[in-house]
Amino acid sequence: MNFNILYVSAISVALIGECYAYDLVDEQQAALWSNNLRIISCILMGIWFYKLQSYEFRFRQKFFTLSLLLPILVSLSTYLIPEPQAIIVNLGVNISIFIIWIYYFHQLGAKICFQDSDNNFKKIIPAFLFFPLLFYFFSLYESLTRIYSIIVFIYVIIFSYTGILAVFIPLTDKRRMYVIFGFSLLVMANIMNAYHTFLEKLFWAYPVIRIIAVASKCMFIYGIAQCSIKNLSSNKVAADV
Repeated sequence: MNFNILYVSAISVALIGECYAYDLVDEQQAALWSNNLRIISCILMGIWFYKLQSYEFRFRQKFFTLSLLLPILVSLSTYLIPEPQAIIVNLGVNISIFIIWIYYFHQLGAKICFQDSDNNFKKIIPAFLFFPLLFYFFSLYESLTRIYSIIVFIYVIIFSYTGILAVFIPLTDKRRMYVIFGFSLLVMANIMNAYHTFLEKLFWAYPVIRIIAVASKCMFIYGIAQCSIKNLSSNKVAADV
């Protein structure tokens, strides 16, 4: 069996279990088991990325792997500290994740260049830039306290820049499609999560947001893994010459 399918299947099983556990009648048990299964899915994604990159597991790969494991802190915070503080931890962790992604994308050779005639995905850039900003200013801003409004605005700016930079990772069109579609799903998940957290609680939000978010990260992992292989092959050719 293709080990990509194996890891995606294992992550899917953990995700299904997490969504089921979240709806347990006992709220304490629901929080315990859903968060434990969420931690397992994070670990599985980290191991999967390591397996894909084990031939060249350098600092940048280790740094990106850290971004896949950092959500464990979010899982722990949800039942260790009160919700207002947990939201700030969640935002801080996700900002850190996007900063790591920005660093990793730059290391892979991503450079924003709007004159790149070979890039067929530049038309998606306005969506990554304007959708989060418009949602922030027209839906969220007035409902947020000052500290939340500042942190969320920083989050939106870093998130949007990460999405724009992802468009310019040197990948084949097929792999770039996985990355861009994954980030598009992440935009949807973030908007839904913000609405659920700050505006109105939705009973169906948790499983839908988690499924979209996990699917987006799986697409990211599969998409960017090829970039290092491509660069490594180029380096070998240059060395042989």
